[in-house]
Amino acid sequence: MLPLPFRLSFAAFVLIAAVSGCNRSASADAPAKPAASAPAAAPAVPAAPAAASATPPAGGTAATPAPAPAVPPARKSGDAERERNRLSSIEKAPVETAVVARGPISAFLSFNTTLETEAMVDIYPQTTGQVEALLVEEGRIVKAGEPLLKIEDSEMRIDADESRGNYEQLKRNFTRTEDLYARKLINKQDYETQAYQLEQARLRFERATLRHSYTTVRAPFDGVVATRETQVGARVATGTKLFSMVKLDEIVARVFVPGRYLPVVAINQNAIVTSEFLPDRVFKGWVKRISPVIDPKSGTFKVTVGVRGDRPAELPPGLFVGVRIITDTREQAVLIPKRAVVYEGGERYVFTVKNDVATKRKLQVGFEDPQHVEAVQGIEPGTEVIVVGQNGLKDGAQVRSVNALAPIPLQPESGATPETPAASAAPAAKKS
Repeated sequence: MLPLPFRLSFAAFVLIAAVSGCNRSASADAPAKPAASAPAAAPAVPAAPAAASATPPAGGTAATPAPAPAVPPARKSGDAERERNRLSSIEKAPVETAVVARGPISAFLSFNTTLETEAMVDIYPQTTGQVEALLVEEGRIVKAGEPLLKIEDSEMRIDADESRGNYEQLKRNFTRTEDLYARKLINKQDYETQAYQLEQARLRFERATLRHSYTTVRAPFDGVVATRETQVGARVATGTKLFSMVKLDEIVARVFVPGRYLPVVAINQNAIVTSEFLPDRVFKGWVKRISPVIDPKSGTFKVTVGVRGDRPAELPPGLFVGVRIITDTREQAVLIPKRAVVYEGGERYVFTVKNDVATKRKLQVGFEDPQHVEAVQGIEPGTEVIVVGQNGLKDGAQVRSVNALAPIPLQPESGATPETPAASAAPAAKKS
């Protein structure tokens, strides 16, 4: 046990420490007072706004975020307008359009038929023998006089050589006879007898040469070999068919036209020939012949249309074709694509577009061709018409065009050169 003085000292130390701890706690809880040395007239410095966004002390409540900046009224109205336009474009019916233009169009009479040739022949040999060589095949284009087939000719060649030798010998003898007769050393009867023998020898030589030439079968005209009917080694006679040939520069199409059109069809009228077997090809033709007689049974008359391709064998006989005989042409017609025409109750209509509004208009049709119809009145060049999406539309409907608007493609006028898009879009500074 400690002595009394030490116990008193320890108690006093504990009491002093407790009082000091209480003073420190009270000073921490009390608000800070301004320094005594600060002047009374100094103005107060306001707190920085950034202090509001400072990170709160541990255990404290998070600071309230700053409010968003206000949107200007003009921007709000622009966004609303764009939204209204977007919704309005969605409600409009999507269509494709084209621009009406001027161009040529023709009236025509249309028929279907098959091509024929004016010259088609079967070729037979003019002698008898065995086929030695075939010089052409089917589909070969040949010229007049070109060899087609060779028949074995050894015997005929010998006959031709023999007759030529006899003729040449008699010809030399007759030269001496003429000299003797001129000097009156032989009588006239001997002279005429030798002249007759010479002439007979010449005829035998020419006949033998001609028969020998028959062993080579030749083309009778320019054309193409349609069929071959024989082969090497076959024995042929004058009644054996060897080839069939056609003349391709005289291809025709024969059509039968109703009698009421007799006054409008004339010689040399232009015609157009097409075939589904030759897509995207158009061939020119002309009226070659017109029969003046109308068949009383069918009420038609025959018209022969000549056709010519760009190269031989392009239009073979037997090809199924469509023939359009042009009876009249208008060079500056108002043309509307046939795709734009709507049929309703026996009438024809088109939908024109202006300011995104479709207007239904009755169409008065003039001439027609496979791509266009002629608008006689009421529609002017430059009018925008609907070519896709018009079925089911009502007059006054809201529409929007989904294609790049372009005029109907037509052939440029003589001497005019169409301007390319790239050239028209070039800056003026780059033009020379």
